[in-house]
Amino acid sequence: MRQPIIFQQYYVLLLLAFAAVWSSGCEKDSIVHENLIIDNNTPPENNNVSTLQLNNYLNNIYIDLYGRAPTEGELAADRDFLRDNGITEEARGVLIEQMMESYEYYKNINVLTNQKMLVDVDSITVIYKIELYEYFIELNNLGGDTLTNPFWEYEIYKLQQLLTAPVDLYNGTIGIDEYMARFIYNAFYDEVNMGTLNFVIACFENLFGRAPTDEELDDGIRMVDGASSQLFLIDGSSKEDFIAIATTHPEFYQGQVFEAFTTLLARDPDSYEMNLYTNMMMESNHFNEVKRLILQSEEYAGF
Repeated sequence: MRQPIIFQQYYVLLLLAFAAVWSSGCEKDSIVHENLIIDNNTPPENNNVSTLQLNNYLNNIYIDLYGRAPTEGELAADRDFLRDNGITEEARGVLIEQMMESYEYYKNINVLTNQKMLVDVDSITVIYKIELYEYFIELNNLGGDTLTNPFWEYEIYKLQQLLTAPVDLYNGTIGIDEYMARFIYNAFYDEVNMGTLNFVIACFENLFGRAPTDEELDDGIRMVDGASSQLFLIDGSSKEDFIAIATTHPEFYQGQVFEAFTTLLARDPDSYEMNLYTNMMMESNHFNEVKRLILQSEEYAGF
C-alpha cells in the first residue's frame, strides 16, 4: 500500500535534517585553552628534571662538600639558580665553585682527613698536647736541664702546623702535598701507627691507597730510621725526606684521584680518567678542580 505523498516528503525532510545535524557534529571544533590555576597542583618541571631530582642532587653536594644537608633557604636559592641557568653542567660547576670558596668546605676536608689519618683527633686534643709539651719545657727550665727543649719545641711546632692546616689550605698558602704532610708528621700519627714499620705501611695506605711492596717497605723503613735509601728512585735519609717524597710523587696524586672517585662516584677511575685527573691535580696541587668536575658531571647528578 502506497503511503501518501505528504508523508513521503515529510520523511525525506526528516532524513535531510538528521544528516545535517550529524555532519555538523563530526566537524572539528576549535579548542580554546585557558590558563587554569588548580589548588595544590604543581606544574610540570622544566628541563625534564623534577624538583625531587634537583633536591637530591643539591643534598648530595652539600653532604659531600660541607658534611651536612642544605637549609631550606639554601636549597631554594640554589635550586632557583640552577633552573634559571638551565641546570647545565656549566651552571652546576659555577654553583660548586661558589660553595668551595666557603671556609666551611675546608673545615669539612679537615674533619674527613682527621677521621682517616688521626682517628678523629679534634683541635682541643691537639691544643692540650701542645700545652703538655710547653709544661715539659717549663719543668726543664725550672730544673736547669734544657737539653731536650729543642725536641719539645719542634713537636709543638709540628702540632701548631697541624692546627693551622685547614686555614692555610683555604688561604692558598699551602697545597695538598704540604697539607697531607702535616697530618703525617706529628705525634698523633706516630701514636696511631707506632713504630717505623707501621708508620711506613700507614703512609702507603693513606696516601696511595695500597700497601707497599716488600722492597718499598724495606727501603722506607731504612729511610725513616735515618739510613740512606731510595723511595721511587729518589734518595733520602730521614723521616722528613720520606714524607717529602711520599707527598710529592705522582702516585700521591693518583691516590687522591682514586679516593675522589671512590667516595664521590663509588667506582674506580679508568686509565684515561686516572691519567687526566692526576695531571690536573699535580698541576694545581689541589683537590678542587678534580672534585668540581666530578660533582658537576652527569654521572654524579644522575639526570
